[in-house]
Amino acid sequence: MSFKNANEYFKGNNFIEDLTHHLLDKFCDWIEWRKDGKDSILDIGSGPGNSFHSTMFCRLPSNFSRLVLSDISKPMVELQKKEFEGVNKVSCEVLDIGSPIDENLLQKLGTFDHVTSFYCLMWVKDQQQAMDNIYKLLKPGGNCFLLIVADCPIFDAVLSVCEKPRWKDYFKGWQDFYVYPYKKVDEAKAKGLSFMEKAGFVDIKAEIVYYPWKFRSDKEKEYFLRAMPNKFSKNVTAEEEEEIFQERLQFFDKFNLGQYRDNTGKIDKPNSYLILYGKKRE
Repeated sequence: MSFKNANEYFKGNNFIEDLTHHLLDKFCDWIEWRKDGKDSILDIGSGPGNSFHSTMFCRLPSNFSRLVLSDISKPMVELQKKEFEGVNKVSCEVLDIGSPIDENLLQKLGTFDHVTSFYCLMWVKDQQQAMDNIYKLLKPGGNCFLLIVADCPIFDAVLSVCEKPRWKDYFKGWQDFYVYPYKKVDEAKAKGLSFMEKAGFVDIKAEIVYYPWKFRSDKEKEYFLRAMPNKFSKNVTAEEEEEIFQERLQFFDKFNLGQYRDNTGKIDKPNSYLILYGKKRE
C-alpha cells in the first residue's frame, strides 16, 4: 500500500518523532549491534525519511557500514534522498516488502545485519510474505526490530466511511485494503510471533505498548489524515474525495489528539503498538 500524498504526510508526521524517541528509549537495546560497529541497516517503509533521521540515525554506531532507506512509494523515496542528501553511506530504494523478492532485487540490495521498520507493516496485507522477505534480507545471525501500530484512532477515522450508505459503493472490498492485522490487540502478540516463527526467526519476542498520539496543531492532524491511502472501487470526483475526507476528519475530531486545544468531552483512546524482534539463524 502506497501513501499517495507524500508531501501531506511529510507535513503531518512531526508528532511521530516524540513517539519514536519514547519507544526507542524503551526498546532500542533489543537491537544487538556488532562489536566492531560496522553494522549494515535496512529500514522498511521509511516514508519521507525525516523521522528516521531525527530519531534512529543518531542511535546507529558511528562507523556503521551502510544504511538503506526504503519505501513502496517513489515520491517518498525522493523525499528521503533530499533528507539525507550529502550523508555518506546512505542510499534510498523503492521496495515493496509485501511482494516476493526475486534474486535480482536481492542481489541489488544485498543482505543486512539489521532490518528495522517503524509504523509501516500494519499496511501490508500479506504479513507472512513480509516476514519471509525480512528474513531473506538479513545476514545469518542478523536481527530485526519492528514497530507496528496495532490500533489507533486514525484507523477508526479511515474506516468510518466505508460502510456508510453514501459511500459503501466506493469502498467495496475495503477489508482487503485496510487490513490492520493487529487491530485486535489481545491477539496481536501471538499473531506477530506466529508470523516470525513461520519465517524461521529465532530468539523472537514481542511486547504491546500504549502511548498517545499528540498532534501539535489542527493543521498537522489534517495533513496526516489527508495522507492516508485510498483505494476506491469506482471513479470518484475531487469533490467527492474531499467530502469523504471531511467526514473522516469530523470523526477523527472526536478523539483527544493533542494538548494545543480544549479536549473537553473528547475520547481518550489508548494507541497500541506491537514491538517485534527476531534473529536469523546463524
